[in-house]
Amino acid sequence: MTDPLAHWWRWPVTVERLQGYSADGPVFEPPDTSLRGKITAKRKKVLAADGSEVISEARVSLPAGTPIIPVGSMVTLPPEWGSRRAEVLAEQLHHDGAGLTPNFYSIDLT
Repeated sequence: MTDPLAHWWRWPVTVERLQGYSADGPVFEPPDTSLRGKITAKRKKVLAADGSEVISEARVSLPAGTPIIPVGSMVTLPPEWGSRRAEVLAEQLHHDGAGLTPNFYSIDLT
């Protein structure tokens, strides 16, 4: 089955998934440059993993089958979006459960 949202996935993003922490701070997996998504630059309030409300400056929507990108991971946006490096504040799979709308995955960024 083809992805009905494939035309959305046009912007390349680089993701460094948070692997854990060491005495020196966060440890990241090697950069994943294979992802393409839809970038939305919009300031909004989101619920962080710890339950606090934080301000997100951008959201990247990705195919529903994207491997989880943990909170605390780092994302670099493409040059057209300023090559900005941002931290993942929240992640979510958008799945309606009834098949009425296409499913997708999203990450909210600092």
